[in-house]
Amino acid sequence: MVDPAAPPATAPALAGIQEYLLGLRHVGYVVTDMADTLAHFRRVYALSDAQVQVMPPLGEPCDTRFAFIEVAGAIFELIEPISEHFRALLLTERPGINHVAWEVSDIDAAVARLAEQGVRPGHVTPDGPIRTPRFKMVYFDPETTGGHLVELIESMPPQSTGG
Repeated sequence: MVDPAAPPATAPALAGIQEYLLGLRHVGYVVTDMADTLAHFRRVYALSDAQVQVMPPLGEPCDTRFAFIEVAGAIFELIEPISEHFRALLLTERPGINHVAWEVSDIDAAVARLAEQGVRPGHVTPDGPIRTPRFKMVYFDPETTGGHLVELIESMPPQSTGG
């Protein structure tokens, strides 16, 4: 029998990753024609060349082309799949939002915390975080996130070149 004078039981603490989130890094958006999409973004948002970074540059051969665009403090990552492999991977439905990327303070701790909740790495990083010279990143399997492709990114301090 429950004692009505007893304090209510407390709910277990949520074990999400909020304590590691620093903010929204970017929203990834799949496009089918980078040049056309950039023309529209430039027209609608009056973007300067300094606000648009395309990698690799238009016209250079590649499997996937990316453009990062800053609009009012928000960053869009435009993703144009070029090769058949990446077109099949990224254009399963129609162009549009592909993923949301969050900047985190400790990617390894965030991945471990999410693993406790049954959320596992997937997509192009099924083995967990990968490191580049400027950041560590990981995507999570949408089957474990409620259907959403989520990316976490931890910026790395610039490496000393010695001297």
